[in-house]
Amino acid sequence: MDLSTRLKQFKETEYDINKEKYDKIIASQNPHTLFITCSDSRIDVEKILQADPGEIFHIRNIANIVPRDKEPDNHPSVISAIEYAVKVLGVENIVVCGHSNCGGCAAMMHVQDYEEKLPYTSEWIRQSILIRDCIKDNYPELSETEQLVKLEKLNMVQQLDNLMTYDFVEEKVNAGTLKLLGLYFDISTGIVSEYVFDEEMDDLVKEIIRRRENNFRQKK
Repeated sequence: MDLSTRLKQFKETEYDINKEKYDKIIASQNPHTLFITCSDSRIDVEKILQADPGEIFHIRNIANIVPRDKEPDNHPSVISAIEYAVKVLGVENIVVCGHSNCGGCAAMMHVQDYEEKLPYTSEWIRQSILIRDCIKDNYPELSETEQLVKLEKLNMVQQLDNLMTYDFVEEKVNAGTLKLLGLYFDISTGIVSEYVFDEEMDDLVKEIIRRRENNFRQKK
């Protein structure tokens, strides 16, 4: 892969042709949306949202995870970006986007198999391990492939709940100045589905929170 050639092509076929557009964002950025999604290379956020440079503020990590507030390992690199987007940039929307065939969620299904080879990745996805347990316990009749799809979707919904554990997010959501949106991108069809409140999903999130609280009490 000749990256140098691609850099030259960007300057000549994208930047120079759209110079007026780029001139408008030289001094500052004013994104309307914080988009939290997986590091997966198949997710092209700007194309999905039909957005121009300067419109979207990004957070990408394995399995699009948002650590909950006030937990022992809250991974401040993710939270600092959320804080900056909300408090400084004043974004109007926070999107959490899960996707089909997610390698991070697939690894979550068998995280014990990756602990030696991928210790940092295993530690990261263990934040969502209760989601996996909840899926396995509540849907034992499903095949592993079907459970994985459930996991990908529930994982996305759980991150929306995790966002609301931060006071600065909750305050703006309650004030109506910030919207949270969950999306699921099916790579095989190109369909991006918006999450609409679902009682089944909501009950599962509540169950996950109860399990998490029980785990914390047992550790004390």
